[in-house]
Parts: sequence; structure tokens; C-alpha cells
Amino acid sequence: MAGYILHYYNIIDRARVDELGPMSLPGVEKCGGEIIVASPVKMLKGKTTYSNMIIYKFESFETALECYHSPESSEFYKFRDQIVDVVSMILPGHSETEGVISSGYFQG
Repeated sequence: MAGYILHYYNIIDRARVDELGPMSLPGVEKCGGEIIVASPVKMLKGKTTYSNMIIYKFESFETALECYHSPESSEFYKFRDQIVDVVSMILPGHSETEGVISSGYFQG
């Protein structure tokens, strides 16, 4: 089982972007998460206006959701949004997809 938080982003303030990694890790690690991707992206097909991605992996979809909405993450996101333009999403791992869909999470 797994859950993932993905952030596609463009850097707005290059002078401060290096502050994000060290500030994000304590909250993610507190939730048992880890960074599995942190990289510029190159599209193979289709278009996006975002040039970077970071993916965090958690033990479950529920854990990822709780971490995203935690007070620590909310405070970090206020700071982050001054430095990057971001689109965020949450995904269940393959084995959890059916249960999350059945729960109605993706409806409404």
C-alpha cells in the first residue's frame, strides 16, 4: 500500500528555492514519508507549463492525505507558495486505488 503527493512547479524566486528542501523534510519525515523524485521534467508527449516535480511517498493514501493537511504542512505551504508556482495532487498507490475510488473520495 502507498500514497503519493506530487507537486509540479515553476520556480519564482531562485534566490530562495534552496530553502525549500530542508524546510519540507521534517514534516514529511514526521508522517513517515520520503522523497522519491525531485527533478526538472522534460515532457515526452503533451504540454505543461511546469518545469519541475517532486513526489513524496507515504505508507498509505490516508497517511499522505493526513500529512498534506497537517498544521506543519499548511505552514510550510504558505512559505513555499512565495517561492514557487505549484500544482499539487494526491494519488493512491495501485493497490489502494479501488478502495479510494469506492470510498467516493474522487467524487465532488
